[in-house]
Formats: sequence, structure tokens, C-alpha cells
Amino acid sequence: MGIQGLLPLLKSTMQPIHIKDLQGCCVAVDTYSWLHKGALSCSTDLCKGRPTSRHIEYCMHRVNLLRHYGVKPVLVFDGGFLPMKLEQENKRARSRKENLARAIEHEANGNSTAAYECYQKAVDISPSIAHDLIQVLKQENVSYVVAPYEADAQMTFLAVNKQVDAVITEDSDLIAFGCPRIIFKMDKYGQGVEFQYSRLHKNRELCLAGFTNRMVLEMCILSGCDYLQSLPGMGLKRAHALISKFKSYEKKAILTFQHQRVYDPVAEDIVHLSDIPESQDEDVAKGIATGDLDPFTQMPFQVFHLSSLLSGSPCLRLLNVSSLFLNTNWIRSTKAGKDCKCCSWA
Repeated sequence: MGIQGLLPLLKSTMQPIHIKDLQGCCVAVDTYSWLHKGALSCSTDLCKGRPTSRHIEYCMHRVNLLRHYGVKPVLVFDGGFLPMKLEQENKRARSRKENLARAIEHEANGNSTAAYECYQKAVDISPSIAHDLIQVLKQENVSYVVAPYEADAQMTFLAVNKQVDAVITEDSDLIAFGCPRIIFKMDKYGQGVEFQYSRLHKNRELCLAGFTNRMVLEMCILSGCDYLQSLPGMGLKRAHALISKFKSYEKKAILTFQHQRVYDPVAEDIVHLSDIPESQDEDVAKGIATGDLDPFTQMPFQVFHLSSLLSGSPCLRLLNVSSLFLNTNWIRSTKAGKDCKCCSWA
């Protein structure tokens, strides 16, 4: 994730910060980065579909840390996949699948340490896992939003439009997006390092004086990002040198051909030669943003209430399920779940 090697080359612009320094501020949080970290402690359970809430507790500990210091968190979740990242997402999915197979093999051979490491690499933070956390956020009156696509762009929008004062993340892509204020490497005590875009021109490791926001973005893209693989032998320093010399490598003529403004005599208005795709349906967009719709399928989540399930389902009483978070795939895999005739999901 992120622009490889970018943060070390911007070290001189970073300053130590404690979350208490943001008292009275509103801060957006890259929630999936927290979920990934929290999942490390319960990766085996998540990979096997066993009920666990340790990853939820990890996130809520940090939410409560922010609130303790008078900071209002806004947890931002990733939504659907971007078509531009399809190849990258497929690559990550293959890697998770391979690591899961290795974990099972190591476990069968009695190598628990190697199995544990592979399970950590095999965890997939799915929309249903995010949905579990959202239910807790609702109970605790914590603000959140599910992005239509990537949390990075959503958090940058909130920061640029001054709806939040800063963003907490581990992803250097936020710099390429032009996010004005970012807190990296925040630990469980609230210590971290602060990046401010306005300090870029003072950077010593890589001279960015005179660089526009667009030039910084193009340098990052040219060096390699999730949307586009880098050219052979192309790193940040070489990309920086090329952008410094040529200013831009973007083929702007393509956009001019495709979306040039023209006059429509029928509508008596200025329009684009080729229409820019319409935005998502308002109801669907709102449902994703509020966590009621799965961002992949755009369908409602199946919400199971523990009390009603236990009272009406012999199979669940037999399983003695006590977790707040029920994983129906895990239930289906059990003998009681397979034999159950009383549950709609069986």
C-alpha cells in the first residue's frame, strides 16, 4: 500500500506529535488500517470463520483514546473496488489464498509459529467485518462514513473541505492525493509523526521547491502506485528528476479529445463531447456511506440479532454461541449448522 519509499524521503518535513495536541479537533481515521492491525491478534480465528471481537476491541481502544484527549474521530471505511486497481486486488487475493494454504499445511505439520505468521498474511478484511465495527460505532455514537470506493480519496475530500482537521493513516497515498495534514505511525499511546503538505517545499531529502501539487502527484504515479505499475528501473528519485525536467508526462490531449466542451443547440447549453459518467444512484450511495449496504454487492447486509437467533434456533443453542459477532459461514461449516432446518441461512 502507498507509494514505496516516499515517507523516508520526506523525513525532514515530519514532526513528532501526540494526539492531545489535536484537542478540540475533528480527525478522519483510515479504519481499515486499524482493522488490519487489530486482526493480527486474531488472524487464525478470522481465517477459519470463528467468532471473535478482538479486532473490534483494538479499534475501539483507539477510538476511546482519541475521545479521552478531546478529539472527535470520524472513522472512514473503504467501499467498492476501483476498476483501476483490479489487477492489484487480484494479486492481493492470490497472495492471501496462497498464505492460507501454507498456514493450513504448517498447522498440519505441527509448526504453529509458521502457521500463525501465514494466517496473519491471509486475513481478508471484508465488508462484513467492517459492518460489525459499524454496529459498535452506532451504539457508541461515533461518526463514520463508508466511501464509495477508496477511503484515501474520501479522507482527502474531508480534509481539503475542512470537514476534518487532520487524517490518521499509515498510507502514503494520502500525500499523492494532496491531503493537507496527516498523522502517521500513531501508537497505542497516541504518539505519532505529523506531515503537513505546506512544508513540502522545505524538504531536504528530495528538493520539491517549485513543485505543484500536480507535479508531486505525477512523480508518485511515475514511480509506481496501486493504479499503475512503475517502469523498469523507475524509483522515486528518478521520477523526481524526470518531473523536474519535463514538468508533466500526462497525455492531456486524450482528455481534450474525449471531454472537450461543445455547444448543444438543442439544449442551448455547453456540454461535454463525451459525457462524464453519472454518479452512483443517490439511495445506493447513501446506503453504502451509512454502512447499511455492502459496497461490493450494493445489497443490504444480513443482520442477525443474537437473542432472537438463540431463542429460535436449536442449532445455535447447541453450538452455545456467545459472541456478539456471528459469522454465518462458520455456522454453516459445523455439523449442527449443516443439519439445521430452522434457519433461513442454513
